[in-house]
Amino acid sequence: MGRHEESGRWGKNGHEDGQTGKDGKDVHRGKEIWDTVLNDTRVRIPAEDFDKWIADLRFVAEVDDVVLIAARDQLAFDRINSNHRPLLKRIWRKSDPKGRALQIACWKDIPASTRDLVDNPWSVEKRQTVNAEETAGTERSEGVPGMTFANLVTGDTNKRAVGLAMEIVGGKRGADVSLIYGRQGTGKTHILRAIENAVLHLDDGRRVTYMTAEEFVTAYVDGAMARDTRDLKKWVRNNDLLLIDDLQWIAGKAKTDDAFFATIRSVTKEGGRVVLTADEAPGDLKGFSQRMRGEIMGAASSEVGLPDQEMRREIVRLHAAMIREDQPNFELTEEMIDRIVSTVRGPGRELCGVLWTLQTETGYGEVEPDTDMLVTVLRRQQGEYQAPSLDNIKRAAMRVFGLSKTEIESANKSRSICYPRQIAMYLCREMTDKSYPQIARAFNKKDHTTVLHAWRKVKEEMQDDPDMIRDVERVREMVFEIQAEGNC
Repeated sequence: MGRHEESGRWGKNGHEDGQTGKDGKDVHRGKEIWDTVLNDTRVRIPAEDFDKWIADLRFVAEVDDVVLIAARDQLAFDRINSNHRPLLKRIWRKSDPKGRALQIACWKDIPASTRDLVDNPWSVEKRQTVNAEETAGTERSEGVPGMTFANLVTGDTNKRAVGLAMEIVGGKRGADVSLIYGRQGTGKTHILRAIENAVLHLDDGRRVTYMTAEEFVTAYVDGAMARDTRDLKKWVRNNDLLLIDDLQWIAGKAKTDDAFFATIRSVTKEGGRVVLTADEAPGDLKGFSQRMRGEIMGAASSEVGLPDQEMRREIVRLHAAMIREDQPNFELTEEMIDRIVSTVRGPGRELCGVLWTLQTETGYGEVEPDTDMLVTVLRRQQGEYQAPSLDNIKRAAMRVFGLSKTEIESANKSRSICYPRQIAMYLCREMTDKSYPQIARAFNKKDHTTVLHAWRKVKEEMQDDPDMIRDVERVREMVFEIQAEGNC
């Protein structure tokens, strides 16, 4: 590299030349400090967020005492800017002795005068990977520490998907293509990463690669613009097990759809297997070509549902224990765990977000977490909790099961009406502080023992009936949706 007149000296790949101390060693190198920032950030945010967004940022250069970091595309930049920029800047300020500013920008928005001096860092890495494969035989994924089957909470809402994943890890014969689907935040990425880590741990010679569909799209578009997609083909086709996350990203992109279909066929033709995840069931996925849709419909599919209440408690316990490994005084009482689970409406990722924020509030071990601190964190993250009205809970059950107000309040004892009514009564007791008589009056019942019976029956069946668990969670989720609509 030559000399950039405005910003000083430049090293290879855009790294600044370090200053030289009295001992002759380079000091205050921005790239090294950025690596330190990444390591510090890794332990402060949920693993899924770090792996998907933070880890993909790239050091570019130092320009006029500003250290420049690039996000791969506009989506990544927007996510970093909205959710992680303040934390990154705060850690940077603590880590850089020279007090330089940290600037995060989308790669395409960095001035051409700077980009001309620096190779696209992602393209450089991809070329290096391909070269390593050509010279060393096979380049193995390193996996993602922390996402394993050992710390994946398994219950009725995901046990079938986990079972499918374990079959794949064990190399048992099955469908060439598998699809794990469910709404965002239900742990699909964790399952894929757990497959990756388990196969790598077996070290049985299988080549495995994990990537998001978004990464596939970006790599394909970059290759198409350069009229050379060989790097992408070598990256994804030379695998015994190809794991692709968030399939819906490819929907509506005809040329990428063709390339992805060819990739799947290339892997399976050589005896490999492909595992996909998506937010929708096979029949609900839209925007794919007819032959790609046929591939999806022919996959072995398994749903991952929202975690039930006991799974949610176990998620909190597990992640609190992980934090406690580095912060021994991070002790949560059962009362604090119940408060988190009852207040946070979202999936496991949001539960973990509360814990990471609570860890920050404790100063990473300076003080122990207490109930007042937790209440502050929950209020900040979730807003003031407002218990749903009994009418809203009834309305939620009516929507989920297609009942009228007259039907749910009637004396009809047919299962099609009695079953939703009992779930609604159960949730009225669980989600509010209303008494049994008050709940009974809301359903036009004179005797509160009807509500007590419903509560006991649903609670008992939830111990071993996955269908009951799923239906209760469906109604609970609908309650939150109705509250969000403002129908209070």
